[in-house]
Amino acid sequence: MGREKRKRSRVTSEQLAHLERAFQMERSPTAADRRAISEFLGMNERQTQIWFQNRRAKAKVQDGKPSAQTNDAETSAKSSSSPVSSYDIHEDQPVNIIPCNDLTIGTWRRVSSGNSHDLVAYVCNAKQCLNWYIRSNGYGFKMEIPFSTIVDTEYKIIGDHSGIASFVLSHPPIFYLENMPSPLADKSAGRSWKRCSDWTEGHQASQVLRHTVVGSNIHLENVLRSLHP
Repeated sequence: MGREKRKRSRVTSEQLAHLERAFQMERSPTAADRRAISEFLGMNERQTQIWFQNRRAKAKVQDGKPSAQTNDAETSAKSSSSPVSSYDIHEDQPVNIIPCNDLTIGTWRRVSSGNSHDLVAYVCNAKQCLNWYIRSNGYGFKMEIPFSTIVDTEYKIIGDHSGIASFVLSHPPIFYLENMPSPLADKSAGRSWKRCSDWTEGHQASQVLRHTVVGSNIHLENVLRSLHP
């Protein structure tokens, strides 16, 4: 009987660099995101899944937290039903985070400060929409873009890990302001979204129907694939 145990191929230094970058952006990627990462890097999905499991365990030790054994099914359920806890957004449906650092609409531009998740893009497949989430002065603002209003897209890779995507809309997005609970209420209780008027400077998002975002190429490509199956 030959030793046919060659299942585990080693991760190359280039793949490792991409994986580390993806991990910094999202510690618990959804199954769809793991699949996109695997395809992009030419890795086996199971291999990618195990790498993220091990990397999370290592991070817990480094963070000084007890390494609670979490199986990946639980992790996937958690990450697909809500965003990573560090993202301070709240939705009643599962979402997929798109790590990004720059959003431009006409002359209005928002650049992420890097650590505070004050600019987040995410997709809600249940609602069939793309969202831009902005956090400013303790308040949350959101633009909701139904997939049906996206009439054209452009995309190009601008670095090892980054891409720039433009979404051309047929109608302006729907604007929301975070409705905060009273100071006496539980910190996480009662937060909801309230429809409002365009909150971008000069109402640019109502006048300019081209939205350009810079972010993780793996995640942006995944979104574009879902828009153009």
